[in-house]
Amino acid sequence: MFVKKDLRKIPQILADASQRAASSPPSLSEEGDDTSSTPPTKKAKSTKNEIITEMRLGRRAPEFLPSCNASILLQPKFRPALDNLIQLSLYDCGLSSLAGIELHPTNDDDDGRSSMTTLFPKLEQLDIGRNPKLTNDSLPDSFHTQFPSLLELWCDDCSFGPTIPNTLLQMHHVHVVRMTMNKLEGQLEQGIGIKYWNHIRVLAMDGNKLDSIGKGIGRLEYLEKLHLRQNKLSSLPEGVPSAANTSLTMLCLSSNLLTSLPKSIIYVADTLTELYVNGNQLQTLPEGLAQKCTWLQKFNVAHNNIDKEESLPKDFLMRFGLPDVVSGQCTKDDACVVRLEGNPMAERRRKAYLEEEKAKAKALEMERAAAEMEVDSDDD
Repeated sequence: MFVKKDLRKIPQILADASQRAASSPPSLSEEGDDTSSTPPTKKAKSTKNEIITEMRLGRRAPEFLPSCNASILLQPKFRPALDNLIQLSLYDCGLSSLAGIELHPTNDDDDGRSSMTTLFPKLEQLDIGRNPKLTNDSLPDSFHTQFPSLLELWCDDCSFGPTIPNTLLQMHHVHVVRMTMNKLEGQLEQGIGIKYWNHIRVLAMDGNKLDSIGKGIGRLEYLEKLHLRQNKLSSLPEGVPSAANTSLTMLCLSSNLLTSLPKSIIYVADTLTELYVNGNQLQTLPEGLAQKCTWLQKFNVAHNNIDKEESLPKDFLMRFGLPDVVSGQCTKDDACVVRLEGNPMAERRRKAYLEEEKAKAKALEMERAAAEMEVDSDDD
């Protein structure tokens, strides 16, 4: 859907949002009135005093110069605007630091004690993607304390690594974390699923250099989608996924170095609908995977090293059949799209079929030529 860009400069946007926040009366829900049973009335698209809860400040790199940080947002006069934000996008803004988004002591309270302020108390979605100068050192240690309500964190196309910044791991309530195309290396943080991100539903770590993951992933009961494409994984630990992953519907492991899949993958049979393992080095598949994962709708095993029909489990052949000689897709089960093209077995079948068809076409051409010659000789 096309979203019209706000053509005002950032200070104007923040000043307007702050003014609205200061002049807007509290809503009925904030006063404690229950309006959940009342049908919503039709509102105008925008009113003069409507509180701003979403700011799309993406692709405004020139406005963040020369500091290349978020200081423009943090001026005290704009604080009311931040208090009400639920969604904030700083996508592709040329940021190199987020210093200042951290704990700050305020004036002493009535008891003479200093208190701490929270900059984004209601923010649920933060997008800082495509800021390639952002590294682990760009984040203050207390960065996470400024987002107590955060549910979605988007950090695609940054330069975080080789490990996940600790302050991001401290965001305990997040449901979505995207850190694709960063600079993560080695083992994915083992504490995920044990002491970090226990409520996560979507975890996307595509396009890094991860070579292993911890067993904690197998404990994530709310995890729905796991994206680990384009890494350097040679195996998954037994128990990832596991029976504890009771919500897992999509598992994306494409373009890695996997030579096998864990047998425990059958324990997510009741929920798994999409499995992508194309572009690996698999020589076979786990026995029982096809039989038990009855809800599978998309199963991509293309471009692996499955060399012969005998390498496929019997339950796979019974449910999906052999791949089509031209497309490489198994079409026996109409409810599931299964792709096997690019495997040695499928490519041999395709090559043999094409050679056979070529031979048939050549033989037919020779028959036609002979028939024409016979007609010519009869005419003579």
